[in-house]
Amino acid sequence: MHSLYDVLLTQHARQLTPVRCAVSTIVQLHRYFEDVVLENNLGALIVESLPLAAKRPAREKARVRELARGGRRAFFFVRQADALSELVTGVGANSVLAPAILQQAERNQVDEHFVVIADARFSALLATVRGRAGDAAGGDEVIWTFEPDIVYSALEYLMARVGAEHPYHAVAFGSAVRTSMPKATSLQLTLSVTTKLAHLLQEQAGREIAVNRIATAIRESLELGVILQKTVDEVGTALNVASCALRVDGQTSEQALTYFYFAPNTEVTTPKEKIVGDLGAHCARFAEHPDVITQNGGDDPESSVETLPLAVVPLIFHERLIGALQVISADPARVWQENEILLVRTVANQVAVAVNHANLFAQIQQQALTDALTGCYNRRSFEMQLDKDLMMARRTHQPLSLVMLDLDRFKQLNDTAGHDAGDAALRKLADCFRQEIRAVDSACRFGGDEFALILPQAYSEGALLVAERLRARIEQIEIPGFGSLSASMGIATFPTHARSRAALTSASDAALYSAKRSGRNRVCICEAVIGSSEAVTPSGELLLPETVERTM
Repeated sequence: MHSLYDVLLTQHARQLTPVRCAVSTIVQLHRYFEDVVLENNLGALIVESLPLAAKRPAREKARVRELARGGRRAFFFVRQADALSELVTGVGANSVLAPAILQQAERNQVDEHFVVIADARFSALLATVRGRAGDAAGGDEVIWTFEPDIVYSALEYLMARVGAEHPYHAVAFGSAVRTSMPKATSLQLTLSVTTKLAHLLQEQAGREIAVNRIATAIRESLELGVILQKTVDEVGTALNVASCALRVDGQTSEQALTYFYFAPNTEVTTPKEKIVGDLGAHCARFAEHPDVITQNGGDDPESSVETLPLAVVPLIFHERLIGALQVISADPARVWQENEILLVRTVANQVAVAVNHANLFAQIQQQALTDALTGCYNRRSFEMQLDKDLMMARRTHQPLSLVMLDLDRFKQLNDTAGHDAGDAALRKLADCFRQEIRAVDSACRFGGDEFALILPQAYSEGALLVAERLRARIEQIEIPGFGSLSASMGIATFPTHARSRAALTSASDAALYSAKRSGRNRVCICEAVIGSSEAVTPSGELLLPETVERTM
């Protein structure tokens, strides 16, 4: 069987030009045609074929029934599996109270979508076929017109189709066509449709711009916070909603990030705390059923509590839930359109990719700055952190101590117990650091079995207490096949012993080897103090011997 779309293109090739539109635009244009009938109370003939939908909201079913009232005749071609099949079929005297449901044969594989409206003052037609090869380019090719002659051609074809497939409805359908013959189309009614269409296209253009801005932010920034805030701002503005919130899950619920947008000059009816709690509940639901949540105005007329329309979309990357994007409208009667939900889904998909890339970047950055074996900072990040902490110490006129630590007889440990035992010793040593030092302190693997501890706001005396506590803790570490560990440490303090990173590192290193020469398993503080001319270079750095004998 040929579709109405194909028949009309064959008969009126010069008058009809297919235009590719997004599916959501086609659906909205379809509704605009129906709005002309309902808003102007036209006694029109309405014939529609809708894409298959196993579930349809109660609002859509009520609209279908409304189209059959007011002296109108409505006929709907639907498949048996469609939810509209549940509606009562009206024929004869009661047909004005219910639409006529014409079930299509299952052998008819054409998934078409059309609406034909015929009235003395208004005629309109829209037709397309879903799921053809060109859909990969985006949307479907659709034809629409207000020409009475083309609408009449469509009705002639549909009369033949109803007579062949639904003879029980043929008389009623033919009578409806004869009494609703299209004549001249009202310019005013046609303009009402085209004006709405122009407004729709303008809104879609604004939403496309919003999506492009978000995509640009994702490309140009590696700061996740900037991207997420830009997302909620653009989505909230494009959809003209009261609020927009975006949640990105962390390792724990406490680490989840939530970003907000609230429309300017609009009273905030939903506080941030409630939005955060609701998003947490939505994410828990998405973990089980990752389906879009929509709540339209008037969805629950029996509820005593007025709930604002909202839509919530999950952020999913490679089947892994990473958050949710929510919009709330201040209009209690708002009904979410397909293109609006499509916008939120598109943005959610973009953000999910951006969050994953940001996490990968953070992991790579972390790997570049940490030692893989111990989890401590590496030599490069040690230098960066020490420069940063020294700059802060100068600005706040606070001390800073650097502790250099070296395991005693580490080469002997590797030779005796093996390199795996040596690696285990280094990991246990790093665990000691994490348990003993403060959050503001930094532990770094300087190289081999040598470590550096940066202690901001610590004088030599305080650093000595920390070092002695660590030394005693290290003595308790037992390595099978070797015995207990021990470590030697050297301390130097800014600004007492040095005023630059290089000089401070050299001073603490010299103190470390003083501890080695003194018998190991001890802590030594740098003896050279800035102030004596022989201990300081012209630039103000500590002058140390060029060669230090390393005694293992």
